[in-house]
Amino acid sequence: MPLFEKTLYSTDFSPLAEVALDYVKKLKEAGEKEVVVIHVVDDLSIELPEGADLLNEKELYKILPEVDQEYVTSLIERLEAIKKILEDEGLIVKLYLKYGNIPKQIVEVAKQEKVKLIVMGAHGKGLLTEILLGSVSTDVIRNAECPVLIVKRREEE
Repeated sequence: MPLFEKTLYSTDFSPLAEVALDYVKKLKEAGEKEVVVIHVVDDLSIELPEGADLLNEKELYKILPEVDQEYVTSLIERLEAIKKILEDEGLIVKLYLKYGNIPKQIVEVAKQEKVKLIVMGAHGKGLLTEILLGSVSTDVIRNAECPVLIVKRREEE
């Protein structure tokens, strides 16, 4: 059984997340067959239940203000674009668009999907910021039950 058969890729759609996506694509060479792609929203103007599934819970979508509906629609389109990229690589792809605490949702979906690896970018904003505020990647590393591959910014060559 391949070591990284099922991977979770967490994206915030930043340039750094695109670099992490390159690593996800390369894992196919190590036996990866399936990728679970997740984006977690924590900044809507209306409070939703922790872990709300913005892809599948249509009633939630309807209660959002119009501006948030447009925002969620744009996120779904971006997730679908990533899905197409990965499917073109020959991978099976499952999408999640969750609401709530970002690291908590990443770890819960990883556990639920029984992934073998989590891949995500780390912005590395500095030790002091991390000590005072914590960071998504640090919280995921602390709480995940599987290995976590943190992709840092590429150095300019």
